[in-house]
Amino acid sequence: MKILVQFSGGKDSQACLIKAVNDYGNEKVTALFCDTGWEHEDTYTHIHNVCNQLNVELITIKSSKYKDFVDMSIKKGRFPSTVARFCTSELKVIPMIDYILSQDDSFIIIQGIRAKESKARAGYDVECSYFKEYFNDGVKGLYHKKAVLEWCKTHDASVLRPIFHWSAQEVIDYILANAQRPNPLYERGFSRVGCFPCVMCRKREVQLISKDEWARKRLLKAERKMREETELGSSFFPPTYIPKRFCANGEYPTVQEVFKYVNRNDAQLDMFEPEGGYSCMSLYHGLCE
Repeated sequence: MKILVQFSGGKDSQACLIKAVNDYGNEKVTALFCDTGWEHEDTYTHIHNVCNQLNVELITIKSSKYKDFVDMSIKKGRFPSTVARFCTSELKVIPMIDYILSQDDSFIIIQGIRAKESKARAGYDVECSYFKEYFNDGVKGLYHKKAVLEWCKTHDASVLRPIFHWSAQEVIDYILANAQRPNPLYERGFSRVGCFPCVMCRKREVQLISKDEWARKRLLKAERKMREETELGSSFFPPTYIPKRFCANGEYPTVQEVFKYVNRNDAQLDMFEPEGGYSCMSLYHGLCE
């Protein structure tokens, strides 16, 4: 049985990877990274550094249908949104299922999911079958259902969430206690590091992105490519992201318009912050020491 840790480069999956090595030994653990082609360059470096330090095998999987996040968006004629988050299923879930089905082995799949992240995640199981929904007749439209059910006749894929009841502070403390550092993007003030920038990023993070030369240029390039290759084009941000009076066309804001707005002195940024705040890692004791 193989032990796979789904490693995104974020703090929670990093803590899980360290814990798996401590619990099972590095020779029994494999880090599995679903590459969306839309990660920050520092995240790619971080993932390789962590795996090298732990001396664990790193397997990178990608969508067989799309080259990357931008290619997927162009072919679908729009960027994902908070309502239509097809990026997760297309670039992470489907490649993961394809990988599992290609293996003649059973798995323990370790996920860095915490109950305190959201109300939805608080309702997750600490342990379950990866393909639990496939045995629920009420769930329709599941990817490769027939092939999955056939695979499950002779194999097993169990999910463990070992840090489910941990706080964000405990995650950081565990990483530091094991002589590692979390993704450097946290120390620069970002609260999200997987898929960069994420379509769900908050305005305070967009403000940081606007000052990150590498991320700013890539987002502008993605928007320009989308407008060049699709008839209608698509904005990375929803129509209500900033007040319409700051949008030249009165509807969808461009990336440049959003950057300009979030840096205004009178900009209305997010009312509520995520757990730990935006510059979250500076609030976790010991990180910046």
